[in-house]
Amino acid sequence: MEILGTVAKAIQGLFAETVQTAAEKSQVVQRQRKFSAMSLLQTFTMGFLKKASASDEELAQVAALVGVPVTTQAVEQRHTPQMATFLQEVFQQAARLVVGSTKVLAPILERFTKAEIKDGSTVPLPDSMQKQFAGCGGSHDSGKAAMKLQTALELRSGAVTVEVEQGRSPDAATPRQHERLGAGSLTIKDLGYFDLDVMQEQDDHGEYFLSRLQFGVKVFEDGEDLGSNKDVLLWLAKQPGPFVEREVLLGKTKKLKVRLIAWRVPQEIADERRRKVRHDLRKKKGREPSAERLAWCDWTIMVTNVPAELLTPQEAAVLYGARWQVELLFKRWKSLNLVAELSGSTDARQMIRVWSRLIASLVQHWLLVATVWGDPTKSLTKASKAIRGFAALLIAALDDFVSLQAAIAKLVAILEKTCKRDKRTDPGTFELLNDIGLLELSLT
Repeated sequence: MEILGTVAKAIQGLFAETVQTAAEKSQVVQRQRKFSAMSLLQTFTMGFLKKASASDEELAQVAALVGVPVTTQAVEQRHTPQMATFLQEVFQQAARLVVGSTKVLAPILERFTKAEIKDGSTVPLPDSMQKQFAGCGGSHDSGKAAMKLQTALELRSGAVTVEVEQGRSPDAATPRQHERLGAGSLTIKDLGYFDLDVMQEQDDHGEYFLSRLQFGVKVFEDGEDLGSNKDVLLWLAKQPGPFVEREVLLGKTKKLKVRLIAWRVPQEIADERRRKVRHDLRKKKGREPSAERLAWCDWTIMVTNVPAELLTPQEAAVLYGARWQVELLFKRWKSLNLVAELSGSTDARQMIRVWSRLIASLVQHWLLVATVWGDPTKSLTKASKAIRGFAALLIAALDDFVSLQAAIAKLVAILEKTCKRDKRTDPGTFELLNDIGLLELSLT
């Protein structure tokens, strides 16, 4: 399979081309004794891929596997600020590599040149990192220092790219908002990225977007202002059918032309949304939400510039639901790979673990792309755990491209027979993408 060569090349490139520039910038190896920059990177990356909570002794055992037999003390002595800078540079370079599959996952995705989900996740850092990565001073998942992983997941191929930003940076202000994906591409947006100017840019370049409608944005139909948010909800309630689909203009001055697609959600979903709105507003503003804001939770209201002949309301609902895949990616990185856990007796040791685990998470995701990405019968969480147990075989094959391809092929064969998704009543993302008819919206 072509993807085996792609992933093998990316992994070897990580431990070859990427490592050289990072080593020069950080001066991590000033006088080589046993460890080279490459063997250091292999030891820490593969060590934390193998076990997210690896001790110095366990890292020394991995060092022996990569051909550098050293003592536990030798590993301990490598926990320096220079090592942290080295790993940070490696991650930032590797996180821009596009490693994706070319196989067709679902016909609906083939309508677009790309189908990309953007989202950000915050990782707390030691307070000493405040100057480089300012946090939000104690808000959720962040303190004085934090970084935000601005992440783009391309659904068609599974490719993930990440830009590291300050933790206090709002999603809407990220430079990634202005990345051009090319005519015919689709960006599926979280509300945090809602920006009419950015959407206009995309429309001007022939790019598509799909987003929830932000509360408070002015809506016009046939040139008429629909009024307050309460008036918009009353207007929606008067429309026939389970789905509302209308051409409207957005923005008091922008007047961006879009399709508005809306439907009522089940009571339990609306109530959960209201609980979250109350919680967030109390925490951030110290006040209760308005009745209009709470009523907004009864509806899912989406806006898109994808023409009707290219995307039905049901398909829009399924595509927007696919956003969950990037949330699951963050969950795997944090719960399984511990990228947000500050462990270690010094700030340098903590940062080395953060960057090592992030690099290991990238390698792990590349291997998921090579093996089970898009397979509705597989659990990505189970596959991620299985990859850990395969780390030793990968380590032994790192220096030879053919051997590395063969090792990944063995992993494919193993995961084909294992890591099945647990039985459940609701269809998964990839099942829905391949069969829109499985979508069951309990409309009231």
